[in-house]
Amino acid sequence: MADLTANREHTEGRLHFIQQLRNPYATLLLRLHRGLSDAGYADSFPSWGTNIFYCLRDGGLRLVELAERTHTTKQAMGYTVSRLEEAGYVERVADPKDGRAKIIRITQRGWEMRRLAEEIIGEVEEECVRRLGEERMRQFEELIKEVSTVVAEATERE
Repeated sequence: MADLTANREHTEGRLHFIQQLRNPYATLLLRLHRGLSDAGYADSFPSWGTNIFYCLRDGGLRLVELAERTHTTKQAMGYTVSRLEEAGYVERVADPKDGRAKIIRITQRGWEMRRLAEEIIGEVEEECVRRLGEERMRQFEELIKEVSTVVAEATERE
């Protein structure tokens, strides 16, 4: 008979690792969107994340490119872009290289929200530096980069 306790403990340990990586990001997103909402951007949602605005910073992308860069499906990204467009954060414009295609780019309202989001994230980072100190934050950044590299290399090997 299999030892279910050992399997459960092994699984819980793996889930614990995932949560250690996820929890700070999820909490940061909640704080970010609370701050955005308080500043008049109540129509923003944590599920939008910040990746979309980061990816669109250089003039815009086609939907397929945006989906690829944010590691989501074209259908899910299409839905999200439609919500962002309805809220006035992005717009779809003709692709100058291909009139049939559309480029998604950030609007003025989207840039304003992005600037505020960067301020809020900066405040959180400053709080971490004050609490942990510059040396520990530098070590944290190095460790995160190393963990990202290890995970990426393991993924590439599979």
